[in-house]
Amino acid sequence: MKHTYTVMSFNLRVIVPSDPFNWEDRKQWIAETIITYTPDVIGTQEATIPMLEWLTDRFKESYEVYAVNRTVSTEVGEFSAIFVKKSSFTIGPKGSFMLSETPDSIGSMGWDAHCERICSWVELVPKGETAPVLRFFNTHLDHMGKLARKEGLKLILDMIRSKDNAHSLPVILTGDFNDVPESEALAEVSWMESCYSCFTEEEKENSHTFHAYEGGIKGSPIDYIFGANGVEFLTASIIRDSFDGGYPSDHYPVLAKVKLNKIK
Repeated sequence: MKHTYTVMSFNLRVIVPSDPFNWEDRKQWIAETIITYTPDVIGTQEATIPMLEWLTDRFKESYEVYAVNRTVSTEVGEFSAIFVKKSSFTIGPKGSFMLSETPDSIGSMGWDAHCERICSWVELVPKGETAPVLRFFNTHLDHMGKLARKEGLKLILDMIRSKDNAHSLPVILTGDFNDVPESEALAEVSWMESCYSCFTEEEKENSHTFHAYEGGIKGSPIDYIFGANGVEFLTASIIRDSFDGGYPSDHYPVLAKVKLNKIK
C-alpha cells in the first residue's frame, strides 16, 4: 500500500454570465488543471448541477464522485463534491450534514449565514483493500456570517472528533473557509495542521487564494487543507496556472502532498 497521496481543494466558481471568463471555457481549464496534477482526492466547492454533471461525465473513467446538494432541489443548488481517483481509492462509508442548528435537515440555514452550507465526508479505502485509511471532509463556510463560519467549523470539528472516537483514522479537511488564518473562526481548527505550515514566511505573505479573476499573489489564503491523526504535509502549493489569459476559477486551487503515518 502506498502511504503518500496528493490532495486538492478547489473552489470552482458557480456559473455567472457576467464573469470575465465563461463556463464553456472554464470547464476545459478546470479539467486541464485536474489532469495536470491528478490529485488522489479533490474537495470542490461551488459546483452547481450543470457543472457537476459535466465534470462527473468528463472524469467518469478516472474519478468517483460523492456529492449531496445543499438545497432540496433537482434544479438548483450547490455541492461540496468530493472527487476520488479510482486507481487510488474506493469510497467506503460517507455522509453529509448541514452547517446549521439542525445538521440532519438538508436545506437548513445556520446562525447568521447568507446561504445554506453543507459538509460532505468519505472514508477512503485503498484500491484492492477492504479497510479505510483516511477520513476526508470537505466544506464551504459562509461568506457573510461571521458566527456561521465559527459555529459551522466548530460543528465540523465536533463531527471529526466524534467519528474519531468511534474509529480513529488519519483525517483531512479541505474547503473554502472565507476567512484568513488569524481569524476567530480559524482559531477553532488550530489543533489540526495546516498545509501552509510547509510555507516559508515569504510564501505565507504571498498566499492569496481568492483573486476574483485578477491573478496576483500578495495576501492571505481563504482556501485550506488541514490534516490530523498522522497526516503529514510533505509539500504544499497554490496553483496559479492560467489558460489563454484566463483562469479556471476566481480562486486558485490548493495542492498538498501528504503522507499517512500510523496513528500512535
